[in-house]
Amino acid sequence: MKHLFAAGIGMSLLYTTAVAQVQPFSRFTRQDLKDDFTYAVALLKQQHPNPYKFTDTVTFNHQFDSLMNRLDKDPSLLSALRYSPIQLFHDVHLKLDYDEEAVVDVLYGMHHFPLATTTFKDRIIVNTKGETIPFGAEILRINKMPAAKLLSEIGYATYSDGFIQTGNDRTATGLSLFISLIFPEATSYEVTYKEVGAKNPTTVTLKAVDAKTGFHNRSLGQLPYNTFLKRAYVTKEYQEKESAAILTVLTFMLQENAMYKELSDFFAEVKKRHINNVIIDIRANGGGNPNMAALLYSFIALQPFDNVFNYRTKNIQLHDPENLLNGYGTKMAADEIKQTDNFLQQRFDYDSAKGFFYGNARLAEGSIANYPPDKNNFTGKVYVLISGGTVSAATYFAALVKNNKRGVLIGTETGSGEASTTAAWFNTYLLPKTKSKLTVPMSEVYFMNARQDNGRGCIPDQELSFEAFQQYIHDGKDPDIQYTLDMIRAGK
Repeated sequence: MKHLFAAGIGMSLLYTTAVAQVQPFSRFTRQDLKDDFTYAVALLKQQHPNPYKFTDTVTFNHQFDSLMNRLDKDPSLLSALRYSPIQLFHDVHLKLDYDEEAVVDVLYGMHHFPLATTTFKDRIIVNTKGETIPFGAEILRINKMPAAKLLSEIGYATYSDGFIQTGNDRTATGLSLFISLIFPEATSYEVTYKEVGAKNPTTVTLKAVDAKTGFHNRSLGQLPYNTFLKRAYVTKEYQEKESAAILTVLTFMLQENAMYKELSDFFAEVKKRHINNVIIDIRANGGGNPNMAALLYSFIALQPFDNVFNYRTKNIQLHDPENLLNGYGTKMAADEIKQTDNFLQQRFDYDSAKGFFYGNARLAEGSIANYPPDKNNFTGKVYVLISGGTVSAATYFAALVKNNKRGVLIGTETGSGEASTTAAWFNTYLLPKTKSKLTVPMSEVYFMNARQDNGRGCIPDQELSFEAFQQYIHDGKDPDIQYTLDMIRAGK
């Protein structure tokens, strides 16, 4: 399952270094943007594996018209980027990214909110130290817009599967960029905040900053966790005082031999040190191969478990092939299109009664259905940290833990569905006017023989209160990690 950190148009802005002052944006026009949005919706109605899974045609068309109306009325073209209709499909794997040159022009063409921020549900927290507003303070309003309203305005960056509302977790240290896109022409920001323990809020005015300073300031964010943990795909920590070990897994895209070595080394060390508690942190794991999620679960499994996922899609035809791109980002050739078509034709069978193509036995090649525990499996207590950034195969891992009653889930609801998600194979289209890239999953994936999808992710067993979250970060602690360690110390 290919990893796609799908947070909508604008997410590519998080990873682009930019310098320079504000300058007019001229890469494309408002009409170009609107035309490409309209084209993308028409294409997805044909190409998406189940476009109306969480909506209906009347509701969808009404919401789309509303977004386009807002786009027409927004005085700023850059602010109008927020009205991407991709969010209306409720599919975390759908992705719409700008052309890289347009990304730089967007950053140059706007003023930037000056502080790093993060979220707790529908609340905004100052995420940097040594600034005018103290680290950990809650931002109540920016330019008189309440925090919850601000976060609702960036749905193009935070949509998730179905009815999941935790996509704000995925903005991470990039949240301030999305706030900036609400007010791209603002030269200053009136910010009302409340410090930890304060009785009354305080209002200050902060000057906007240029692209270079904004990018630097966002990189200073302290949360969602220490940036040291991003230095490798898998990070291992051992805290013998609490008899606890922490395994941070950022992706399931690793090859099996590499993943097995990382996991076997970790659990061998856990056994050597006689550690009784293992914390597995997948809060920022965007997925990958579900078989690698099963491999990780085999190291904590107490008995053989089902590793089964089924595929279905409304469509296996490749539409608009003239706009299809290959893996190198160039136009897909006729022979490549034919190969993809053959691949799908050989692996999906049509059920006319249900109106779906279903994956056949060829899609199970290389998967272990009745998966045994690893020979060095851990039998102690397991805690799994999840969030809205836990997507795709990472959600599958959390579901294995939950369904097999093998551990405690701590954090917030996962960003993709517990029963199913879309993924598997992806096609990328070049949108003709803006040169943006639309990435479309080809199939739904149902986990563990699930037959229905209620549009919800894995729900945590334990969830922090806002007061506990704010106190932990005020004390300089990773909230979910420290909360779990406190549980272990208390013997819960």
